[in-house]
Amino acid sequence: MAEKPSAQDVREAQRIELRKQREKELSRQKRVRMAIIAAIVVVALVLVAGIGLLIYKANAPEPELPLKQPTSISKEEPVLSFKADDTKPVVDVVFDYMCPFCGSFEQINSSDLHEMIESGDATVNFHVRTFLSKKMSTTEYSARAGGAAVCTFEDSPEVFLKFHELLFANQPAEGGPGLSDRELVTYAKQAGAKDSTLSCIKDQKFRRYATDVLEPAGAKLSPATPAVFINGKEWGADGAWQQPGALKEAVASSGTPGASDAGGASDAGGASDSGN
Repeated sequence: MAEKPSAQDVREAQRIELRKQREKELSRQKRVRMAIIAAIVVVALVLVAGIGLLIYKANAPEPELPLKQPTSISKEEPVLSFKADDTKPVVDVVFDYMCPFCGSFEQINSSDLHEMIESGDATVNFHVRTFLSKKMSTTEYSARAGGAAVCTFEDSPEVFLKFHELLFANQPAEGGPGLSDRELVTYAKQAGAKDSTLSCIKDQKFRRYATDVLEPAGAKLSPATPAVFINGKEWGADGAWQQPGALKEAVASSGTPGASDAGGASDAGGASDSGN
């Protein structure tokens, strides 16, 4: 007959079993903690990688847009031109879509310029400048608007004129973001632009053309905006353009030009934009 274990042996066996269970539980808890720590590390690495990617994207330079030549604008004369016959006066208007004085000029003289174009009484050249893009806009609005204007001119001169009018009628304040690309598309659509023109604006197809070609050509003609030249001679630097009808009268009395002398015009002085 087997000997009955003593009370001490029973207690020792119980202690051994409890120790085994405790060690097993501690091992399980350790595995759980390690799994949690590993999961936290993975999540942290993912978050760090995501934040790093966002920072990189935010600071990475935008891919350079290609320089494309519009079919509606001559390489030799980088200007948005509405030509009359050679016996008519030539009017050159230099502007920046962010320039508030240019907005005032447009408000006062737009109807007369449109009348000259429609009647063929003068050749009217629109010189787009973009120099206020970095100075007076947080989103380089002048460049975006200038490129969009070229898109509409490619569509048709009539669409450009309406779009040009809408941009100044809804001109944003200096120092802010300017109109969004979506708003530019909306105004182009209101002007009657085709779907291909709206895509042109969305893709900023002629933004670089506006900054790399139109801007230096306009700056050569006048360092200030707005500026007006009649038959190659500066007019309105004394503020005469602020009088309704004065531009139309000056053009009508200017006589027959030899040619538009965009390169030989004198520097603009008065009524210049504050950002220049």
